[in-house]
Amino acid sequence: MDGMAARLFRGRIHPVELGSRLIREADLSLQEGTAGPVAPNYFVVTLGGPPADDAALEEAQAELALVVEENAAERGWRLDGPAVVRIGTGAGIPSDASVEASFAPGEVPVWARLVPPGRSAALEVRYNRSTIGRSRDADLSIAASEVSRLHALLWRQAGGAWIHDLGSSNGTYVNGERITEVLEVLDGDVLTFGEPHYVYRMV
Repeated sequence: MDGMAARLFRGRIHPVELGSRLIREADLSLQEGTAGPVAPNYFVVTLGGPPADDAALEEAQAELALVVEENAAERGWRLDGPAVVRIGTGAGIPSDASVEASFAPGEVPVWARLVPPGRSAALEVRYNRSTIGRSRDADLSIAASEVSRLHALLWRQAGGAWIHDLGSSNGTYVNGERITEVLEVLDGDVLTFGEPHYVYRMV
């Protein structure tokens, strides 16, 4: 971020500090969803001081959005849309910075796939803290009677991917073993929900 700091943040708040401000604002704005904590994904930042060139603003916005996405995955937060950071400049001393956070649902990139046997289409895991179940409201819907309406939860946190059974009737299995607590899943593991089974593949 050094080049960006020189072009945009000279005399202003340092970009690393601004990234920390974004994460702190997200933490303060967490909401509890069906699958766990949901963080805001849209941030409007206003920096004090004179206008900055457009190229520096675009670079800063992209870098800070990546900071939000990486921290959300590390902390186990769900984002219901892509991380977006918009930076503007306005009146005030250069060291001033305000941050407003909000929720803007939208499609996010695939981070894993659940691949069934045969030629059936894989289930694409997009949202962190994705629910798996028979319900149409589940993030990953499996139309099978052996699958409970909300059967299991799959998410990223602390550098790994994890699965947890949500009190399903027929159980969740990893490599043939029924799980009774949160378990880390690795690329190539076989996940079974009652009877339907899938190979977990990271993207």
